Amino acid sequence: MEPIANGRELALRMADQYPHQDWVAMLAEGAGKSREFVEWQLQEDTQPSPEIISVAAEMLAPTELDDGEPEGGQLLTEDDLPFSGLPGNLGKLRQE
Repeated sequence: MEPIANGRELALRMADQYPHQDWVAMLAEGAGKSREFVEWQLQEDTQPSPEIISVAAEMLAPTELDDGEPEGGQLLTEDDLPFSGLPGNLGKLRQE
């Protein structure tokens, strides 16, 4: 992992790696700090605390499964989803 220059850079990396997830909470829990402290550190132009850097490095480290594909090995399409046709059937169920 490349060195982290400041809290804002770390926030951008984490947001890119963990979209639609509460990665701030994961950082706070892993570092043993409050969410407010972590959010404050991520807004600063200085390097975050060593605890936050350590947890972030673990979270950003590549894993064995990190090959660009989901664990199943291939991307799913809309037709592969188990309930892809369900919304069209809901109206029929409600009319009974």
